Formats: sequence, structure tokens, C-alpha cells
Amino acid sequence: MPSADEILQKMKEVQERRMAAAGPLVDVLAKRSTLLDQLAELDEPYGKAYVDAETAGWTAEELARLGADEPVKRPRKRSRPTGRKTDGKASGTAPAAASPASGIPSQDGASSPGGVTSGAASG
Repeated sequence: MPSADEILQKMKEVQERRMAAAGPLVDVLAKRSTLLDQLAELDEPYGKAYVDAETAGWTAEELARLGADEPVKRPRKRSRPTGRKTDGKASGTAPAAASPASGIPSQDGASSPGGVTSGAASG
């Protein structure tokens, strides 16, 4: 039976071989990470250039035949308001009968004939 020192020595040798084998992987991972960062930096200008080409009349099929894949990230379009801005007030108010809250009784159960509560609920 091997001694504790012999076992520890074998374990150390195995660990050293494992570390030596991982060294090249670590180097490649570092290079890969750098390249992925560089590629990510090109996503936005590539997307813009692709959209510019489409705007100039190129179709997605034509661009694909040239080797230009459709970009993963297209440039963001500026959001435009759908309607005119007002002073913060609603342009039209619904009648009270159409309000979904008109049929909801107050917490104390009291309501006016129109369905509107007749005061604040007591706490």
C-alpha cells in the first residue's frame, strides 16, 4: 500500500498535468473573448450599413447573395408619438355611465343612485 506522501505526490503530478493542459485553453479563451468584443462593436455599424443598403434599393435576397447576412441587431428607430401632445388633459371624457367604476360600490357598501359612492369609506 502506498504511503500518504506517495499518494499526495501522485495527486500533485496529476494536478500539474491538468493545469498544463488547461493553459492553451485559457489563452484561446482570452483571444476569443477579445474577438467577440470586437465583433459586438461592429454590430451597430453593420446594422446601419445594411439598412442603408436596403434603403438604397437592395433587397435582403440580393444582399444575402453578396454574403451580407441580415443583421442580428437592426438600428433602433426613433419612437414618434402616435398623436399630438396636449397639455396633459384627456381630449375626451367618457360619460359617467360608461365608466367601469360606476357599478362598483364603496367599501362601506353605500352608493348613490348613479352608482357613485357617497363619500370616503371610514377606516
